[in-house]
Amino acid sequence: MIKVGILGSVGSGKSFVANIFKELGFNIFSADQVVSQIYERNKNINKKISIFFKLKLNRGKINKNELRDTLKKNPKKFKYLNKIIHPIVRKKLILFLSKYKKTKLVVLDIPLLIENKMFNFVDIFIFVKTKPNIFKIRIKKRRNLDKQFLKLLKNQQADEKIKKGYADFTVDNSTKDKVKLQVKKILDKILLND
Repeated sequence: MIKVGILGSVGSGKSFVANIFKELGFNIFSADQVVSQIYERNKNINKKISIFFKLKLNRGKINKNELRDTLKKNPKKFKYLNKIIHPIVRKKLILFLSKYKKTKLVVLDIPLLIENKMFNFVDIFIFVKTKPNIFKIRIKKRRNLDKQFLKLLKNQQADEKIKKGYADFTVDNSTKDKVKLQVKKILDKILLND
């Protein structure tokens, strides 16, 4: 099994690229989806978060806007949140890899792949880049990301140059219509060398 990790900054289009692999018939592990499921279903974790951040629970769920506001006031608390969330993401990833171990290739869409030193889970890195003006347009479309919270998220991540240094391949996501062709070419090279 070849494990492909997707790298890139917030808003670069990592999930967009991962979903192209999905369209082509490959299984995707999305850390963002796992985290959403934790907030949606895991009452024990939500309780831990609510106690630490002094937030009220609504039917066992965290109000994400309140959590974001708290993190904006005290960014250092991100570390605690990561300590709660990331072990679960890692466990889910191990289960995912076990489930699909007989498949030819899987794709890992994990925003903090480098930062959490998850190199041993990846065979090939693809770096997704986009032009700054395109990035600004895309970020504006995300209603849950104001400038302050975006800056906080970026501060959690390694510098783009560091991520690019790990890349075996690069996808330019500045114009979405050309991305699928780039992914297919990369895929051909990966599978040819297998």
